[in-house]
Amino acid sequence: MPAMLMRMSICLVLLSACASAPSGRSEQGRSPYPMSRYVRQVTWDFSAVAAHRRAHGSDLWPCTWAADRNLYCAWGDGGGFDGDDDHIGRVSLGFARIEGVPTATGAGAFRGKNVWGDAPKYAEAAATFGGKVGSMISVRGKLYAYGALWTEADVAKPTLKSGAGPVHRLIWSEDLGRTWQIAPWENQHVSWFLNFGPDNAGAPDGLVYIYYRRPDEAANVYLARVAPEQLTADPRTSSAYQYLTGADRRGRPGRWSASESDARAVFSDPAGAEVAVVYDAPLRRYLMTAAHNPGGQELTASAGQVALFEGVHPWGPWKTIGYYDHWGNLGPESYGDYLGLVLPVKWISADGRTVWGIFSSMGQYDSFNLVKMTLSTSWWAR
Repeated sequence: MPAMLMRMSICLVLLSACASAPSGRSEQGRSPYPMSRYVRQVTWDFSAVAAHRRAHGSDLWPCTWAADRNLYCAWGDGGGFDGDDDHIGRVSLGFARIEGVPTATGAGAFRGKNVWGDAPKYAEAAATFGGKVGSMISVRGKLYAYGALWTEADVAKPTLKSGAGPVHRLIWSEDLGRTWQIAPWENQHVSWFLNFGPDNAGAPDGLVYIYYRRPDEAANVYLARVAPEQLTADPRTSSAYQYLTGADRRGRPGRWSASESDARAVFSDPAGAEVAVVYDAPLRRYLMTAAHNPGGQELTASAGQVALFEGVHPWGPWKTIGYYDHWGNLGPESYGDYLGLVLPVKWISADGRTVWGIFSSMGQYDSFNLVKMTLSTSWWAR
């Protein structure tokens, strides 16, 4: 076996013993999109996972870069950073502020603080409802999130009710997560915000871009956009939301329509799609992490079933950086659910090629875990 291939195999099996693990790019060759010519290699460094682990028992961690230059993230079913345990300070849904940027050797280079949770001992403000949040964005000083919620109308103690709730709503905060409002309208689409710079800086035309999946389509992802001042309007009745009617293979977009029925998928994976997208400004690329689960059941899902794609526009065309069934070789304890791989825009390096990501899963990975990603690019394929 060639020396490089032997080192790659050892690293993927013994992550704690290796500083980094070249990806191999595609384990099964089942990616729905061709390999990227621009990103030649991606390296995942799991060596600091144990040292950087925080918020034991808390998972999900969608994040956004806010106007105060801090990250704000949501967690589920745990005590967050201040509780740091599955039972101590536990809430169904919490929000935290993260200051600083992680480094390979400095576990104290970032600090998490619970903003909304089990107050006063384990958070600055008290949680008032529960559920799960899958995506967040900061726009014009306000935080927005999409969630499947539990409220007092559904259960007696919503802040303690585990799992995703039946109320699919947009929520927002005007005081950086200390209090939250719930939209009066339902949104049955599974939705994810596209995150740009701090407080949505750098977004085309200053608009908010939203990826979403229709309730009956697990494989297709669509794209909508809306002006920030119209974000809280009901998409079912408001003409403020516009939907992309598709794009060709060269990335030329179709028209934007006020009718959702005109929308055409901008990303598809027959194995399923659960996405998170950020803009890497130095590389002028959109980076998408996407889960795939051929079995379609929670028990067959895993944190290792993840892919990384890049595109020159919010709608693509998408190219594969890596497509994995056993990303990180996390082992059997990670089986049972996919709980996200988030790439916070704040944690993208000045050259765009190094990114700290957040992931969570089951077992010991039911926590706030960090992984460092490094991209090798080709100038000639830009």
